[in-house]
Amino acid sequence: MAYSPPPSSQRKLKRSKQLEMYCMGNLKKYLQDTTLHGLKYLNDNSLTNWEKFFFLSAFIICSVFVVHLISNIYGKWDSTPVIIGINPHPTPISKIPLPALTVCNMNQAAKYKVVNYTKDSKEHAALKYLCNTENTLDPALEYSEQFKNNDLELADFIIAHSQPCSRMLVSCQIGSIKYNCSELFREIVTDEGLCCAFNTLHPSFLYRKKYRTLSSLSYSANVIPVDWNPEHGYPADLPPKYYPRAAYGIGISMGVTIILNAEVDDYYCSSTGGAGFKVNLGSPIDRPLVSESGVAVALGSETRFRIDTQLTESSPAMRSIKRQRRQCLFLDEEPLSFFRYYTKAHCEQECLSAFILEHCQCLPYYLPIIYNNATSCNISRVFCIERAKEKFSREDLSSSCMSRCQTSCFDLSFMPKTFSSPLAARNYTIQNSILAALPKEEVLRNIAVVHFYYRDSVIHSELKNVYIGFTEFLSNTGGILGLFMGFSFISIAEIIYFAFFRPIFKFVVPKKYRNSAAIAQVRAANPKENKNWLPGEIFKVRINSRHNENGSRTNEKEPKKYSYSKSEIL
Repeated sequence: MAYSPPPSSQRKLKRSKQLEMYCMGNLKKYLQDTTLHGLKYLNDNSLTNWEKFFFLSAFIICSVFVVHLISNIYGKWDSTPVIIGINPHPTPISKIPLPALTVCNMNQAAKYKVVNYTKDSKEHAALKYLCNTENTLDPALEYSEQFKNNDLELADFIIAHSQPCSRMLVSCQIGSIKYNCSELFREIVTDEGLCCAFNTLHPSFLYRKKYRTLSSLSYSANVIPVDWNPEHGYPADLPPKYYPRAAYGIGISMGVTIILNAEVDDYYCSSTGGAGFKVNLGSPIDRPLVSESGVAVALGSETRFRIDTQLTESSPAMRSIKRQRRQCLFLDEEPLSFFRYYTKAHCEQECLSAFILEHCQCLPYYLPIIYNNATSCNISRVFCIERAKEKFSREDLSSSCMSRCQTSCFDLSFMPKTFSSPLAARNYTIQNSILAALPKEEVLRNIAVVHFYYRDSVIHSELKNVYIGFTEFLSNTGGILGLFMGFSFISIAEIIYFAFFRPIFKFVVPKKYRNSAAIAQVRAANPKENKNWLPGEIFKVRINSRHNENGSRTNEKEPKKYSYSKSEIL
């Protein structure tokens, strides 16, 4: 007697056979109806296996080419997210401010103010530090009585013993109009000592916290400070007179001219090898560091700073790229502790401030006080400051605070070209009435004339833009897919339908909804004869269709039955 599987095994076998039949039918249906090129030939029974193999090979080869080409596009998208070009719309110089000028005398202390200090005084220790900073690396000097318990504040000493701006600035002129220099320059303390600053932002716009100013500008009531930054520019509604001042035009006559007096006879020590001035040009939102970046101006000469401006801008689409990929930051993207606007220099200053504060529990006199409990370092802490600065320069920047200090997406910088010529050494007529009134020896010993002016009336800025955006990436990949395979979003819809929706409708949707769909199919085939058919009759049609497939015939007197193919049943 032949062995017959138990009923449960038969049901499982029947279900697996039905599932296999459904999957094969679903695959053939997809190959027949898909919009992808070449796949319909795999379901064409009129072709031989070799012909089907040819189309399958062509489809696989095209798929390999598509993957390779799209990977190249993605690699370019990932490695080069930003492209830098020239902005086709020029920016007139009237839309940007004049450079912020910081002028410093190389003399670190007025001789007549310090000549009477004895060698064992606190003030003499300050002079030793200012005049020869190499002494701060001498360990023996750190523990000497002159430095060990010296609580003298270095900033206060510099302010009290340096040349004030009222004596340094002899004459000031903007656009051929003479001004009182106190209306243009304010005194600030930098790493070069006491300096005179022009066209910087008002401290309330520059800093977040409390700020210390040495002197206020004596502007008339109708000159109003405004908030400017490279990203948004000047406010829409500007008062008639404002600062930071914009350029009036090009050339020396429309620029800034200042006459400086070094008072060489009052030199006690110089920050360099000689006498003269250091000038730093920067953006109005930058706090200057003159010692390292200042340009020297010689005495007895007339120096022209012909300014070339570099303006960097970024398109709004740049914000969609992650900051680590675009390698630049917007002004409001990285909040700083002390400064209102982000710049790379401000970020680095805050990193250095935090590092020195951690190691020395105080801050150098020229760095911002970024914490409420921080204090300015006195003379006894200058040794610690120099060691901390040296250690900071050797730190691994990739893992420190400096790693977050990226360049700004919007930036304004100035690249001056200097030209110098000697002032008059003989008695002949000169145009400048101030220089003509001074003795020639005085002019050659103490006076320097400096001009700052723009060369061009417009600026073609650098524009950072998205190199390959999502739209370009989609267009490139879509073109490749369409060229090789005829792929489109409809192809994706087909794959989703045959892979998910059709099986869900077959196995998950309740039977009554599937029966309703079957009724709709039969009625669509012959709506006049079948409009009143019931679900039970539909299943009879299916049963009869199966008998018909096995070769049995129906009674001619019975109603006409519509047979289903295997693919329709599935």
